[in-house]
Amino acid sequence: MRVAHLDTGRTWRGGQAQVLGLMRGLAARGHDCLLLAPGGPLLERASAAGVETARWSPLGEWDAAAMLRAAAALRRFGPEVAHCHSAHAHALGVPAARLARVPVAVVSRRVDFPVAGNPLSRLKYRLPVDRYLCISRGVIEVMGRAGIPASRLALVPSGVELPPAGILPAATPAVDLRDLIGVAPGAPVVGTVAALAPHKDHATLLRAAVGVIARRPDVHFVWVGEGECRAALERQRADLGLGANVHLVGFRADALELLAQFTVFALSSYLEGLCTSLLDAQSLGVPVVATAVGGVPDVVEDGATGRLVPGRDPEALARALLDALDRPDERRQWAERARASVRDFSVDRMVERTLEEYGLALRRRGAGR
Repeated sequence: MRVAHLDTGRTWRGGQAQVLGLMRGLAARGHDCLLLAPGGPLLERASAAGVETARWSPLGEWDAAAMLRAAAALRRFGPEVAHCHSAHAHALGVPAARLARVPVAVVSRRVDFPVAGNPLSRLKYRLPVDRYLCISRGVIEVMGRAGIPASRLALVPSGVELPPAGILPAATPAVDLRDLIGVAPGAPVVGTVAALAPHKDHATLLRAAVGVIARRPDVHFVWVGEGECRAALERQRADLGLGANVHLVGFRADALELLAQFTVFALSSYLEGLCTSLLDAQSLGVPVVATAVGGVPDVVEDGATGRLVPGRDPEALARALLDALDRPDERRQWAERARASVRDFSVDRMVERTLEEYGLALRRRGAGR
């Protein structure tokens, strides 16, 4: 099978990691891939992995010239499936696929933001998409509320690379997290790995940190990630007097190695499609406290594989974090159960589910090969 992938992300985030993992998995199974994407980490990593690539940089969702360029690239490649991985790719890639007579067009939906809320968005969701691949039940619910027929919605959860069963991270990491932030070797660390974006609601986690540190001044909070909200977070950190206990270390290529050293992983999003960093935490044996929003309850069972709290409730988040910090045996049990349950969210499983949906869409179009 030949599959063309279209993505418009210019930075490296969870969605781009999913695209790369999917293309690698398809290639390992003998399928040919083409990636259309802007210059940036995804294009570079895909090219290094041996994927055929073409630079494609739309100026927005309704860039007609970019749509025509994509159509020309699709005609040259001749795929059976065009897979659009971002909102702008959805708006431009589906018409390009139809213009190029690609048999099947599918769209990945990775966020649980409301859709079809304005005329242009409603137009986009009327495009002839064969299948929407939704990463969680929460995303499917949002799409259903917008009027997308259930027959066009499929559950294809995100996947992460899992360490072999029973294998934990190295006891002596290349970079020691506590050395990096300048704290004592045994200091408890609550950490998050996420883009500094509004829907991640880092402000709520900072407010929760106030309550935690008031009772446990030995606890430190670490943010791994970069984004548009950094300046606001730095101001809020200063306003709350948290400078000594809150550390923003920015984007790190060794994020997983740092994550493995957290005492507790915290997720404070008020919207969340699924969160691959949460999956990474579970796979690495790090206990999780998260908000019960979007697809998070697909991954975390409250009281069994972690703790769930309401979104936008810093007091509840602080209480759950303190409980986790104060009960090492209990959080160890969460982590052990989560390392078993997260095996349902492997990259291999994501690739296989995607192939199943490609095949279903092709059969429905009468174009299966």
